[in-house]
Amino acid sequence: MRGLLKDIGTIEWSRRTRGIMSPAERIRYVTATLLQVGRFTPNLLALKAGRRGSGPDPSAFSIPDTALIHRVLEACRSLDPMLIEHGYRSYLFARALGAADGIDCDPEALLIAALLHDYPFQDIARVTDRCFTLAGADFAEQLLAGSNLDASLRHAIADAITLHFNPSVGREQGSLQYLLHDGVMLDVMGARAWHLDSDGIARVAERHPRHAFLSRGLPILREHVRRVPGTRPAATMQCGFSVALRLGPWPAYEAAHPSRPLTSEISA
Repeated sequence: MRGLLKDIGTIEWSRRTRGIMSPAERIRYVTATLLQVGRFTPNLLALKAGRRGSGPDPSAFSIPDTALIHRVLEACRSLDPMLIEHGYRSYLFARALGAADGIDCDPEALLIAALLHDYPFQDIARVTDRCFTLAGADFAEQLLAGSNLDASLRHAIADAITLHFNPSVGREQGSLQYLLHDGVMLDVMGARAWHLDSDGIARVAERHPRHAFLSRGLPILREHVRRVPGTRPAATMQCGFSVALRLGPWPAYEAAHPSRPLTSEISA
């Protein structure tokens, strides 16, 4: 998969291209996306049929409580709870998948990346000249400037944020990048849920409500795609992203666990 994607999605590529793919890059990205969907589909269908996952319990992991985390949360105070809770769930799933894979990374840095990876969704209409993932990475870079995180961790956070929309991220691209991607993918599509304890996944969703994340998040993504064509989100939507979401466990879960009303409307 890395052979197809090459440097697509990295922070360096994103800054060079603003996240806009060339025709050749789009072909490679679409091919990688379709291959990954094909790889996960049998397991996702098995989940829908009642298969239960086994592995580490994501609800057993704790949320880091540091001065820097409090600073990040203060910066996120205006965000819709839908986005904050998505960040927490993605972090907990990422930690548990790391335990399943025998991979560790800095918990504080992982939580920061998880909380900020969709930060631009709060005002997506303002992101008109680049991929929203780059806008998120730029915000993280500004927020963390002068923090006690070393340069390598700040780079890994930015890289993880821009890479998270790739269909896959390899371990060789960095532990934080790999784990954030897979944690987000589990919370969005249910990918790799079969590698974790099913009851633990349910407990995470109870403690950190979804607030209709899928039905509310898709219109935001469509708005971004309309304003900034040529991005990875645009190519993903053209690959049938909204249809692929229905393969996972979350649409049925959200239907059975209705959340509070919308706080804002974004046109699709």
